Amino acid sequence: MDKETIDHLIKEKVDIKSKMGKCNEYLKELREAERSIDNRLLQKMDSEGQLRAANDVASVSIREDLVPETEDWDEVYAHIAATGNWSLLHRRISSAAFKEIIESGEEVPGLKPRMLRKINFRSN
Repeated sequence: MDKETIDHLIKEKVDIKSKMGKCNEYLKELREAERSIDNRLLQKMDSEGQLRAANDVASVSIREDLVPETEDWDEVYAHIAATGNWSLLHRRISSAAFKEIIESGEEVPGLKPRMLRKINFRSN
């Protein structure tokens, strides 16, 4: 006899989701605390003119990275179309737009639909 009934599996999923929720809440708190510490470290190291610091347990250093901040998407797309510099964009197809095109009866060359199956879960 199969002990894994649908009822049993749903209850197991509720338990797991509850535990995951608690872990995620705690992780969110830890990430906020880490961001706060990082901001205070940046301020303190800047005020003391340091790029690196260390103690007996760890070392830290300031790393700067140049990243884009989009001001006008139309200008960006026009530039990409004019220059062919597609490397500025991530290689990811919008699932929502693809689904809309497929549902309208059209196809997109180079793409094929693939069905993903997942369990949708809502607690009562």
